[in-house]
Amino acid sequence: MNLKQYILTGILCLGLVFTGVSYSYAASSPNFLSIEQALDKAYKTNPDLRKATLNVDKTEIIRNDAAEMVTWIPAGGMVMPAYQQIMNGYQQAEIGHQTAKKIEKTARDGITYNVVSVYSTALTNYNNMEMARVKLEDAKRQLTMSSVARAVGTMAEFDYEKAKVGIEQLEEAYELDKAKYEGSISKLRSLLNESQSWQPDLSSRPVLAQYKRNELGIEISRGLSESKDVWSAEAQLKIEESQQPWVIPGLSSKMQNLNLELAQVDYEKSKRDTRAAIEELYYMLDTMEGQIAVGEKAYETAAKDVKIAELKYDLGLIAKIHLSSAQVAEQNARINLENARATLAQYKAQYALLTGQQVYSADDWNEVTPVAIANVK
Repeated sequence: MNLKQYILTGILCLGLVFTGVSYSYAASSPNFLSIEQALDKAYKTNPDLRKATLNVDKTEIIRNDAAEMVTWIPAGGMVMPAYQQIMNGYQQAEIGHQTAKKIEKTARDGITYNVVSVYSTALTNYNNMEMARVKLEDAKRQLTMSSVARAVGTMAEFDYEKAKVGIEQLEEAYELDKAKYEGSISKLRSLLNESQSWQPDLSSRPVLAQYKRNELGIEISRGLSESKDVWSAEAQLKIEESQQPWVIPGLSSKMQNLNLELAQVDYEKSKRDTRAAIEELYYMLDTMEGQIAVGEKAYETAAKDVKIAELKYDLGLIAKIHLSSAQVAEQNARINLENARATLAQYKAQYALLTGQQVYSADDWNEVTPVAIANVK
């Protein structure tokens, strides 16, 4: 056997003995955070719920005080501008109180949506970061073998340098994904009122594949009646309408009419914008459901490829490096599927908030041991 054949045999042996990719679970950690735990923390620490409750109490006091003033009827009768202003003040206080009660009911849903959105984003960014790391380690392993091939002249210098540049690009991609993940965790810290040193291990994974909805027309009708933007604009319109029969000191009839027209425009605009948002999300949900269906098939195919590769490896038909490539492909398919499900969970939460439906369902998530990550040993 000449020297070149000897070295080529050595390369083949490297391929056979390289451990490649193995799936190892993260070590036990006291910082596991499920999505339900995140929701509980947010409900307990977020000031929006408390603020909404206090605003209900405040507007109730204002309404009651205004009602007491209405019981007094001046000698000049109800036609006096000053009394008309008092009467209108009571009408506005009543509208304000009813609106505050609606806001209190939606405050919890708003917090729920924020948690689902931030948690899902952090999970997606974590997956992307880990996949970037796996690809980087795989490329480094390939480069190690390429250096031997270059030494015996079976690989051109240009191709070797190109591979090195590829690794640099993968390192940059990894650092970018890492920064995105750290940024999403920072948002989660802020939402849950945690310290800067708090570093959670996200332990919930989305399993949602479909989101059942009614026909679009029905969904729009419900959304127009339940949307916070719509009924907030409607409340302002009612306030302006309540002033029309009265003579309000310091407010000309021309200004009253102008304020009423502006409120009408805002109300119509809120309905138009809400309708457009519902339609857009409706079709985005359809798109994500299609992507998940495709992703499930891709993952099934990748899992079968791994089983075939394992069988061939056990029979000595392929090198470990080829088995590793199949395992990385399976990991990539799994992560793509998981990311698609997380995106669907986000869209569902946003859509449900907009249309007055259940924002979070425990059935959409599973509590799991931290994801097995492909590691190169």
